[in-house]
Amino acid sequence: MRFLDRFIGIPLCWMIGSYYRFVTTSSSRTIKRQVRNILVIKFFGLGSIVLATPALALAKRAFPEARITFLTFHKNRELAERISTIDAVLTIDHSSVLAFLRDTFSTIRSIIRIHPDITFDLEFFSKFSTLLSGFSRAPLRVAFALPTYWRSSIVTHQVPLEKNKHVVHSFCEQVRCVAYEKVGIPPIEAPYVSEEDHASLLRKLPIEGRRLFAINVNAGDTFLERRWPADRFARLVSVLASKEDCIFCFTGSRGETDYVRSVIHETDCPEKCIDTSGVLTVPELAALLQRCDILISNDSGPLHLAASLGIPTVGLYGPESPDFYGVVQADSHVIYKKISCSPCMNVYSAKQFRCPYNAECMRELSVDQVLQSVRSSILVEE
Repeated sequence: MRFLDRFIGIPLCWMIGSYYRFVTTSSSRTIKRQVRNILVIKFFGLGSIVLATPALALAKRAFPEARITFLTFHKNRELAERISTIDAVLTIDHSSVLAFLRDTFSTIRSIIRIHPDITFDLEFFSKFSTLLSGFSRAPLRVAFALPTYWRSSIVTHQVPLEKNKHVVHSFCEQVRCVAYEKVGIPPIEAPYVSEEDHASLLRKLPIEGRRLFAINVNAGDTFLERRWPADRFARLVSVLASKEDCIFCFTGSRGETDYVRSVIHETDCPEKCIDTSGVLTVPELAALLQRCDILISNDSGPLHLAASLGIPTVGLYGPESPDFYGVVQADSHVIYKKISCSPCMNVYSAKQFRCPYNAECMRELSVDQVLQSVRSSILVEE
């Protein structure tokens, strides 16, 4: 997807844009028929999908007869299928070039068959998602605003992305601009977690009857500067282990296993740590979080997943502003020390910026600060 965006995205968008400009006559900003099918596109970010649930609920409320189809990457299917406002899920496998191309063409055919009345592109500035929005041929095609022809020639409605407001607000504004719904933003929806998910979790991990703290030392693979230093996490876990009889469950993907194990090795209590990286499905991760007293995490997807499930969280922020991508639920603590150059991570640069200061904003967060927030959340005794 990034390769297409960089090298051939603009020419392809110009081609689709020219079709809409010179071949079709559909340029209305309102729809003249009952809305029966809505396509929502969001590829990146488990946390972003969770934060998009208020916009999905708003679309359901505005168009109660509509069927919502959600297009995302294959790895997000299990999450999307657990969200009640999503009626159908389309996915693209990006594990290899062949799989990506195969699924892309298959997805285009599926989109054409759906014949959506409205397409919401919740990616920020992706040419690939813009192309798919164009292929949908929906009368209304909504995306975030860009002062470029390749975007404006394809979409019918452009919505400003306001970095001084939370991303939930921006997602909902896409729906509001065509539904004219100015009511309050719906709450974030937690994915459904079944008894079988808990049973499957217990078959993998010996945690029945144990007190659990969840720890996420990762931050995805797009902006590693979001990671709080490994030695700080190790020190935090060591201090908590000396005060509490609990097990620490370290989360992560299969590709993050080496890093997770290196942090566990630095602690004073590796026997109290369980490495779940690459072991759990998304539903099993949700089941695990439901059993935990708290999640302590960098700015990443599991933080928003836990918060949606009502689990107390402590979120560590630096490159990204919590005003834009922070946890909004109750029982959440945000630790953020805004220094002169932060926030530096933003969607305008596709999160490709690399920090020249060795992520000083994250190194400014002390173990004592995090401990204080943990104590405030779960009343850990001194």
